Amino acid sequence: MKLQQDGDRVVGTYPGFEGFVEGRVENDQFSGTWTDAAGSGEFTFSISPDGRSFMGRFGTGEWWTGIRTDTDMARTLLEIPDLSSPERTLERFLTAGNKSGEGRSDRLGVTLPLLDYDAYEGPLTVYDRIGLARMLFQIVDRLTMRIWEIRPTQDLGEILEYPVQLTQSGTGLTYTLRFRPMTDTDGTGSPVWRLVVPPEEEMRATLDALLKVHGGELPHSRQHHELRSPRDTMRTFIEQWDNARVGKSELFLKTMDLSQIATAVREQEGALLGEYLIEVLYRIGLPLRQEISDDPNRRGPYTHFVHPMGSVEIHPIEQEDGSIQWRFSAETMASARHLFMALEDMPLAADTVRAESTPFFTIRNHVRSIHRELLRETGGAMEVWQWIALALWLVISIPVSWFLTWVVAKLLRLKKAEEDQMLAPEIRFLWPLRLIFVAGIGLVALRILGLPQAVDMPLRVLIGVTLSLAGGWLAYHLVDKISRVLESHSQRYRYRDEVLRSLATSLAKLAVIIGAVLFLAEILSLPYQGVLAGLGIGGLAVALAARSTLENFIGGITLFADKPIEVGDFCRLGEHLGVIEAIGLRSVKVRSIDRTVVTIPNAEFVNLYIENFTRRDRILLRTTIGLRYETTPDQMRWVLAEIRKLLLQHSMVTPEPARARFVGFGDHSVDIEIFAYVQTNDNNVFLGVREDLFLRLIDLVDASGTGFAFPSTVNYLAKDSGVDPERTERAEAIMRELRKGNELPFPEFDLKTRSELRDTLDYPPEGSVNSVPRAAAHK
Repeated sequence: MKLQQDGDRVVGTYPGFEGFVEGRVENDQFSGTWTDAAGSGEFTFSISPDGRSFMGRFGTGEWWTGIRTDTDMARTLLEIPDLSSPERTLERFLTAGNKSGEGRSDRLGVTLPLLDYDAYEGPLTVYDRIGLARMLFQIVDRLTMRIWEIRPTQDLGEILEYPVQLTQSGTGLTYTLRFRPMTDTDGTGSPVWRLVVPPEEEMRATLDALLKVHGGELPHSRQHHELRSPRDTMRTFIEQWDNARVGKSELFLKTMDLSQIATAVREQEGALLGEYLIEVLYRIGLPLRQEISDDPNRRGPYTHFVHPMGSVEIHPIEQEDGSIQWRFSAETMASARHLFMALEDMPLAADTVRAESTPFFTIRNHVRSIHRELLRETGGAMEVWQWIALALWLVISIPVSWFLTWVVAKLLRLKKAEEDQMLAPEIRFLWPLRLIFVAGIGLVALRILGLPQAVDMPLRVLIGVTLSLAGGWLAYHLVDKISRVLESHSQRYRYRDEVLRSLATSLAKLAVIIGAVLFLAEILSLPYQGVLAGLGIGGLAVALAARSTLENFIGGITLFADKPIEVGDFCRLGEHLGVIEAIGLRSVKVRSIDRTVVTIPNAEFVNLYIENFTRRDRILLRTTIGLRYETTPDQMRWVLAEIRKLLLQHSMVTPEPARARFVGFGDHSVDIEIFAYVQTNDNNVFLGVREDLFLRLIDLVDASGTGFAFPSTVNYLAKDSGVDPERTERAEAIMRELRKGNELPFPEFDLKTRSELRDTLDYPPEGSVNSVPRAAAHK
């Protein structure tokens, strides 16, 4: 469609369907009416925000889409065709058909003036004519010819019809195209030649015969990407060049045999050689795809161009699955640079529209415009300007890398020295960073400079080795630094998932080492894949040899999953008692009470009986006191009651369970068992609480008039003071009063008394440096 705008009014034509549109534009919408061979109606078009495409909707509910065309397409579709000879007519027909693609019947509309439909008696609509044109193109597309070979060798002045016999590559099937001169002229007085459209039945029979080699079906629109023939490869190579220029080079590279190029640089070097080859084709002349063999059963190479400096050949290459793919040969790719140098001054072929160049060719063309002598080849096939560019890279990259390193070191605080590190920050971080930045800038330079392989490969290897070693060294020490930062944070915020930190650190370091080694092997083209595959066979032997290491590793994972301990926990581990000092991927380190460090392998550790004292929510206080046998029952009752009061009153003792019971008669004493929990998991705090309770018990027993029993066989002649009768009487009197009032606290205090007694005792005790007045404590 060709549109012209005048103010808000737009008119246009779409010759393919003999159509006409007119309407008005408002903002990004174009609304109006359309008229063509199929009828007329209304439409609304909406232009995309980037102005490159539009979508239209008809009043009938159908849709129409379009995109701004490039110069080459516009010339093909809109220029007046040259029909001065049969070869020009056929070339124009094939060019339009090749650009039409699947489902683009509108583009075939421009071929209608090239065709002669006199074989059809009845009237044909434009849609009928386009359908017949497509069928004729499908026939010609299955044939192979050189356009210049159909040029007449004799004078065609009085000839009414010029036949041309074409052949299908590989099968030998032939088909005759006929051209007729028309009496009307093209404005120059010369006759115009049109391609005769045969009857539909004849074309269907011919097409069926030609498709047998393809399984009886027309190839789908992307089947040529499978590279089944030389034609598929050349077509894909030319079509995919635009994608390769913007980095989408997978299919473009697939058309070339790059097996002789190192894997590490294959993509970059292949893209550069591909551009050299496309530049060669621009100067040879981009072929019509029908000029190249499409025989899928061909086995010999296809030679497209021969020159003393090299040739352009497409070879069949057998794949692992036994199929055949056609690719530009390794020899062609190796000679592409020299072939371009030999043809560089050759002007582009007529009608060739050159795509936008990559940065390398843009720079090279600019250098050429400055002085042709700068393109002179020197040692190593390097051009003068490339040597100058390499020197500039070194001059620029060193100060730039130093500055970038300073910035990164400032942001990440890499210059800070650490006491327990033998190596200085300069060696661990700064020098590797500088080398990485220099190498990174070098990679960018190599992408732009397009150096010959003899120089490019060593430089890429040198840069790759530098990146591998410096990057691995830097990453290894960064992992170590991050681990130390996490460790300091865990100590500050009491985050103690030490197993995870240790496991992650060890795995990260291992991954860095393996990654650096594999990257280095890739750069040096070492066959590490076979070694990796061999690990599957030797895995059992490795596992047996490193059984203890694997057991410790699995034990470390078990510790991480179960988390029975954390750093800082006080534990009993089998026969060992101490504080967990470190949990590693291989072992657990325990600081014993004797201040020695006990290292326990993880494989053994997970099978130990572990008692974690730090995770106690409270500590058990359980003891038995023995009173003298002279203690009367009421004295015993008074002591029991007072002990229970003491336990209930003490704020550090849990009320449930907290008991004091007369449990039996010992060899030398009547025994009272005290059972209670102290509300702390700190052993030092527990010892202080227990000490306070024991001291209060001494006071309590002393106040009861009895005393602690003790085993003794010592005979002494001193007069035994015995029990205090006054205090005994007082204790017994209290018990009588409680008995009369039915208030004896046996077996337990009543709920009211328990509530009144709870937490009424001062703790720490009065007079202690830690004591707090009761009123202030409960404020």
